[in-house]
Amino acid sequence: MDTVRPPEPYRIVQGMTLADVIRVNQLVRSRIDYDGFRSWYDALPPDAQCELANTVLLFALEAGLNRARFEEAVGLAGLPGDHLLVGQVRTLCAPRWERDGDSTYNLCRWVEGLPDADRAVVFRLFVFLFGVAEGRVYQCETPEHCNHWWHRDLLDERVVRDLLSDPHWYDTAMKDDARIKGTAESSAAADPGRM
Repeated sequence: MDTVRPPEPYRIVQGMTLADVIRVNQLVRSRIDYDGFRSWYDALPPDAQCELANTVLLFALEAGLNRARFEEAVGLAGLPGDHLLVGQVRTLCAPRWERDGDSTYNLCRWVEGLPDADRAVVFRLFVFLFGVAEGRVYQCETPEHCNHWWHRDLLDERVVRDLLSDPHWYDTAMKDDARIKGTAESSAAADPGRM
């Protein structure tokens, strides 16, 4: 059997399994489930905590994190806007949303060098950055126009099983849920958890 290699964008999370990436997306689908993220994070060794934190940040950046969404996420995370770590993350993210350069590498290395307590604060911020940015994208997606596998109904176990058993999961999209759930069910019920 040939090994299926996903397209280039998925290599940034090579240490995470597909089930892990599904879980990341499930935890922000209907609401930002910080407690779910934090339980996961706390159960990991420090190197895996860094990997999870950096993955969540990269997903936030890919979902279109910008200055306004950053500030909204800071408030939702319950962190003061003038917190030293918030300011450092804001400074390191700014080149990315201002299109002045990609600060992702430097930001990920910075996270890896943080003491455990500081990394936990930054992780909280990253969770809310991703939740806000992804929520804005997801609320506008429709099966007719969305080609992202991660926008499938990941809260439906049938869809998750289908993704995990499909060697070409990365080629699936929202519209494939109709095949799994039955055309009438998936087209009649919009996701009530959309932001």
